[in-house]
Amino acid sequence: MKIHYEPHPVSPERKAELRAQGFKIIDARFKPAQSKQEQESKQDDKPSKGLTVEQLTAALTEKGIESPAGAKKADLAKLLDEA
Repeated sequence: MKIHYEPHPVSPERKAELRAQGFKIIDARFKPAQSKQEQESKQDDKPSKGLTVEQLTAALTEKGIESPAGAKKADLAKLLDEA
């Protein structure tokens, strides 16, 4: 059963509509702050996502940030994400 968080009180019409769609209705005040899936999707929005070391270095140079010689990809990505 799917869960739908709805502000209470819920009108009988809205309750019937949600139940017809297969939802279990829970008061919106009990909705978790963020689900794991929402947190992961926010992490995917980073500027460094999917870039190679060369692309990361170029992006940092474009922003006027020196990349340390021999830096690892994770370190370059962190620099770019924080810029």
